[in-house]
Amino acid sequence: MPTVADKLEELFAKLRTLSRQRQELAVEALAEIADPAPYDLSEEERGILEPALERAKRGEFASDEEVNEAINKPWS
Repeated sequence: MPTVADKLEELFAKLRTLSRQRQELAVEALAEIADPAPYDLSEEERGILEPALERAKRGEFASDEEVNEAINKPWS
């Protein structure tokens, strides 16, 4: 059974075959994961999340119909 280290090495080998642009994306993602510092939300992100958290605190959640509509909405 492969160890985590084995799996990482296999993934790194695959990453080395990707285009430079995709490798850069992988580096950014791994750097985010490896960084122990918490993520700081931007003002724009806070503006989106804070009202949603307030609605959740009040028990206001999307209906099943709204959830299904969002899940089944085509990506544009």
